Amino acid sequence: MKIVGKVLTGMGVLALMMSCSTGFEGKGDDAYKIAQRLQGEQKRYQQKMAYMMYDKAVKSKKDKISPKLRNRYVEMILVRAGMVLNEGAANSDAIPLFIEDLDKYLTPDVSPELKQQYASFLVQLADTNMANEQYVKALSTFDKAMSVANNKSVIEVKKNQLLSKIATDNYEMAEAEYKIAREDKDEEGFIKAEYYTLVSMLYDSTNAKAKKLLSDIYKENKATYSAYVRVIEGYSDTAIFKRVNKWDILLAVPVLQQKGSSVTSIINIYNNSYNPLRMKASDFKLVNESGKEFAASAARIEPEMLDQQHETKCKLTFNGVSGKIVKVIYRNGDHYTEKNMM
Repeated sequence: MKIVGKVLTGMGVLALMMSCSTGFEGKGDDAYKIAQRLQGEQKRYQQKMAYMMYDKAVKSKKDKISPKLRNRYVEMILVRAGMVLNEGAANSDAIPLFIEDLDKYLTPDVSPELKQQYASFLVQLADTNMANEQYVKALSTFDKAMSVANNKSVIEVKKNQLLSKIATDNYEMAEAEYKIAREDKDEEGFIKAEYYTLVSMLYDSTNAKAKKLLSDIYKENKATYSAYVRVIEGYSDTAIFKRVNKWDILLAVPVLQQKGSSVTSIINIYNNSYNPLRMKASDFKLVNESGKEFAASAARIEPEMLDQQHETKCKLTFNGVSGKIVKVIYRNGDHYTEKNMM
């Protein structure tokens, strides 16, 4: 009863003060001042009222917003956004809306202290993304925080630590999968190892060990479709998975024999795209270590139209080939895929 009485008293005071104010900004100022003197639920209630009144004031004045109103509005957005985040609702639909308004109204006349508070809020949001293993979101949020922070160095350290963690964790998983796959001659294990190595190299492309491991894995996987969706289960960050699992057409090359400048091959192709593919030999090309492409000689491929969710085997010959072949590519209009050989 005491708590209810205090809340009602606070609301009564607010109503009395607001009755003396005119316009949304004045009512927001009244709630803002009352909130400074309160604690707990009463304080949060007044802050919510201030936010609502300032929101209406800002959106009614549009381009005629005073520095005082703008700063108080930004402050109350941060308070409201912080409340939502502290309640464990990082995925709430409200968070992007708060951020959208903050970005819109964070002009040069907003105080450096509020800009730093915004950066701190973004860091807290990024930390929550990390805890939920939403690493791509976390990285982009750290970048956003650095764009508004007065002191960027601390945020940059946190971002670099996350980059290192993603790269290291995935390299270690790749190495473990590769060792097991070699011992067990496990096709799926090699595909898993390829996936984890590619993820690692997204975030640290300079790791010589990862480069060597990926080359070894590519050699093992030449004859196999790199169908990551078939072997990677329970991936926590769909954004990372989509960056690696980017081909909707898959290739496997069980045979690639070179004699002089002539190469004979068997290339399997699986169409997982949204459209049937008209099969032409010239759409298949070998690529050497210098990036030069060599198209396949004319040959009949059956079927002529490869339907979705279907595969076919192509016996192809390539002439005039030079250098070491590093990958096979398929390019048909907007459709593209590749298979690395080493």
